[in-house]
Amino acid sequence: MEYNRNKELEDFLNQWENITPLPQFSENVKILKIRYSNEETKIMDIFRAILQTKEVSLRVYFLTSIVIDCFPTNYMAWVKRRECIDKVKKIDPLNELTWLDDLMVVNQKNYQIWHHRKLLIEKLNDSSHEKKILDDVFQSEPKNFHAWTHRIWMIRRFNNVEGEFEFIDKMLEQDIKNNSVWNYRFFLVQFVNGNKLDKEIIEKEIKYGIEKIKKNNVNECPYCYIRGYINKFKYKYNDFPFIKEELEKIIEKKENENNSFCLMLLLDFYEEEKKEKEFKETIEKLTKIDYIRKKYYSWRLKNFINKNKE
Repeated sequence: MEYNRNKELEDFLNQWENITPLPQFSENVKILKIRYSNEETKIMDIFRAILQTKEVSLRVYFLTSIVIDCFPTNYMAWVKRRECIDKVKKIDPLNELTWLDDLMVVNQKNYQIWHHRKLLIEKLNDSSHEKKILDDVFQSEPKNFHAWTHRIWMIRRFNNVEGEFEFIDKMLEQDIKNNSVWNYRFFLVQFVNGNKLDKEIIEKEIKYGIEKIKKNNVNECPYCYIRGYINKFKYKYNDFPFIKEELEKIIEKKENENNSFCLMLLLDFYEEEKKEKEFKETIEKLTKIDYIRKKYYSWRLKNFINKNKE
């Protein structure tokens, strides 16, 4: 049994005749008062009273359903609900998960819902349902921060990596510019390999990025993906000379000569190689086509000159 707004509320509220409702504030307080409807006022006055009496029961569990239905971000309603789940044996966690699935459809960016879901999955010690619900969320919100965080937590907690790289490919086919998918792949490669990535693995991932650049060379994500491996694992850019070869092929074409993402990665190569002429020419191009970062490029040039004086 769960609360439904179409049902008569009065029958349920009659269960609380032994509880003295606790108003939001004294009638003398005029500021910071939440403007509840008459129905919501009755619900919240009872809920505040319950928090004071510290009652834990099936009826309190149902009451939290009503509060959450009205106010999905009410933190204390979620806390009280979990207390009931932990202590009332009649409450089935699997039914709770089904209820949560329906609630998430219209509250996909609610912190409390995702936190509650995480704790519930921990309690059940079963993540078999999670990929399906996450797929449903990604259909409407492919960059949902909470959903991606939940997926990373699930992979870490249950080591359920089967099919994840195929999932990534599918997501990038839908939107190659989805930075959330690229970040997830960066995490997943390291997780699967225990954060111990040798040069062969890194080269494979860099080549993966290069292939995506060939499909869409004005997409910043794969450039950052490549740079991420080189910087995090302390490699030099010229440890992977094929990157520069591919970038120069792109930039040689007339339609790509103002590709700032490509030029910025080439700039890193020129800086490492101490090629002053190429570095200065690239800085000049970038300053013209990406004027908003003019001061940054000026800093890069000064830094380059100072380093090469030493």
